[in-house]
Amino acid sequence: MKPNAAEYNPDPDYFSDLVASTGLTQKDLAKVIGCTDRAIRQWCSGQRKFSYQTQFTLEALVLGV
Repeated sequence: MKPNAAEYNPDPDYFSDLVASTGLTQKDLAKVIGCTDRAIRQWCSGQRKFSYQTQFTLEALVLGV
């Protein structure tokens, strides 16, 4: 995986995998990226769409970029 905003993947399962790969709780991750833990839960469940910017941020966080 390489952070690339052009390769947006709107699949909630992909997002959930990224969240798990950070090693952070949803609450801690929300603080790091500047959103609420409720938003993280909604993105993971597919109730709400996440942006390509959010995906890029998580990918960069996972890779330590």
